[in-house]
Amino acid sequence: MLTVEEPDLRATSGVARGALFNILGDQVYGMKVVDLCAGVGTLGIEALSRGAARATFVEVRSARAQLIARNCESLGFSDRAEVVTEDADGWVRRSRDTMTRSRLVLADPPYAPPGPELLSRLLGRVGRLAGEVPAWDPTVVLEHHRELVLEEAPGALHCVRVARYGTTVLSFYRRAT
Repeated sequence: MLTVEEPDLRATSGVARGALFNILGDQVYGMKVVDLCAGVGTLGIEALSRGAARATFVEVRSARAQLIARNCESLGFSDRAEVVTEDADGWVRRSRDTMTRSRLVLADPPYAPPGPELLSRLLGRVGRLAGEVPAWDPTVVLEHHRELVLEEAPGALHCVRVARYGTTVLSFYRRAT
């Protein structure tokens, strides 16, 4: 898989990525996935490799989006991948149908500003969307720095699990019952 070296690009560590998909287990198979703040697409590509039906990658930087597309092509996932070059917050606002057809939402913005603010906004927006669409029951997984405290119960979502790996935290959200 191709990648790039950029100061604001922090790939998910192999330990955290492995743990994330071990926690999700077989439920990834057949899911539609949205990978927000996709970077070079590591998380969405891992989901596709584990049998996800489709992945939509949202990345604001066009060079990274092109890299995601090339990686999906080289791995044979092009027919199950859509790569969007757009700000994640704007995309979520205008892509209600794609969001609510997806069962797994991943977000991993940079740890440095404005990443934490963006992650908090995305969490709030996805939680409100879940409240507006009662039939939508996504698993939302947010990767963030251990010093960032996220809202426990945004909208119709509730944090159901937190997993820590060094400075990385994976926060899992599901529909509140």
